[in-house]
Amino acid sequence: MLSVKNVTKRFDEVLGIVGQNGAGKSTTFKMIMNFLKPDQGTITIAGQPLDEKALDQIGFLPEERGLYLDMTIKEQVLYFASLHGFDLKIAAADLPLWMNRLSVKGNEKSRIKNLSKGNHS
Repeated sequence: MLSVKNVTKRFDEVLGIVGQNGAGKSTTFKMIMNFLKPDQGTITIAGQPLDEKALDQIGFLPEERGLYLDMTIKEQVLYFASLHGFDLKIAAADLPLWMNRLSVKGNEKSRIKNLSKGNHS
């Protein structure tokens, strides 16, 4: 049985941006994470330009997950595996094990859009 009591986690700093749709929240975070380059202006932390060390300390949790809803589970996993340099034959061979271990509903040929929200969010 899992028991969690009196657990505390403190973060030095947490930043959230609030605004209406289209206000530029996601774009701003993407520029902070160096996914996009600003057309003008600078982004610094403690007065210094963001470098790899600083970026390693920053996390970004977008609302959209970057899944391709028309892909099958297998296509999606192999795509992500290729982006991270994994051997595709090994990834494909291990996929049934991981689907079972993670209780993914459906099979390798199921389309992402047909999974329940809990499986693709």
